Amino acid sequence: MNKDLIIFAPFIEKGGIEKNIFILTNYLLNNLNKVSLITCDKNIGKKFKKNLKIISLNKKLLITNNRLIKNLSCLILLIITILSLNRKCVIFSFQSNLYVTLIAKLLGVRNIIRVAVYGWMFSSIKRIIFKLILPLSTRIIVNSKEMKRILKKKLKVKAEYIYNPLSTKDLDSSKNTKKKFFKDQKNLKILFLGRLVDQKDPFTFLKSLKLISNRINYEALIVGSGNLKYKITKYLNENNLKLKVKLITFKANPSQYLNQCDLFILTSKYEGLPNVLLEAQYLKKYIISTNCKTGPKEILKNGKLGDLINIGNYKKLSHNILKYNANRKKLSIRNKINDAYKETKRFNYKINCKKYLKLIKKYL
Repeated sequence: MNKDLIIFAPFIEKGGIEKNIFILTNYLLNNLNKVSLITCDKNIGKKFKKNLKIISLNKKLLITNNRLIKNLSCLILLIITILSLNRKCVIFSFQSNLYVTLIAKLLGVRNIIRVAVYGWMFSSIKRIIFKLILPLSTRIIVNSKEMKRILKKKLKVKAEYIYNPLSTKDLDSSKNTKKKFFKDQKNLKILFLGRLVDQKDPFTFLKSLKLISNRINYEALIVGSGNLKYKITKYLNENNLKLKVKLITFKANPSQYLNQCDLFILTSKYEGLPNVLLEAQYLKKYIISTNCKTGPKEILKNGKLGDLINIGNYKKLSHNILKYNANRKKLSIRNKINDAYKETKRFNYKINCKKYLKLIKKYL
């Protein structure tokens, strides 16, 4: 192995992608000599091992909120880094995969891309572009069997699936949190955890809570941040939900909230393989999730390990919340939760990081 590995991740945002990058990069650092990370996110160095070389933007560009400028700047940094290494490198890309693929092809270096979500499938123009450019990549990795099937069917592209690496260190430590986030432990404790953006569709969750507001005793936490925060606050005020629903800005260790809930809800319109469902399973929480194209169905084994509902169906969601509340002490529910916990073994970080390492080593 005489080549450097360059990991390209311009935006290490809070959530599943952040965890995947940290877990996988640190694992690779334990097994490879020369690993660099190109990013435009500041204050992330302390989360990585010390032997990682972080290549980032200058301070003036770091403070700008313009994602396009940041992304283009990181792509320029990528080109400069490749040339400085005399092209003796392999690129492993988490984001901006099309641009990275074109740069790699033009400069004659190998690139491995990770395609995690399928939002691009909603645009016919984007599908055409992806179909033309993705095959130019050296290797394509996806995080679910369904995503592999979609790429083959829609784009005629061959990909290899490797599950997201699930690390349980923070999840285990969250069990020791003494602070109580739910006021009344007798109430049904419901959690929504994720970015407050259209993709996550928090209003389906809110509408379902409105329907059950006078039917059961519950408390709900919405933990996240994003451009819908103001609209969510307004909805809570206008629908008299403030006493039962609390909005909390995204924290560094959200698993402490997950550990204390009874019921976890995911209402996304689309996903890759949502880490938060794996974490909820590991912490033995009952799950109700939308049956979006990839992710939940595979994690929940077609509804055997939790409930699946149609996207946007807040009435069905409210029905399932009520049903769970009425039956949560039954043995059948406990067995379902325990079976889901056992299934988390297939997402173990050592197993899946080892698969990434084996693939990457072929090209170094």
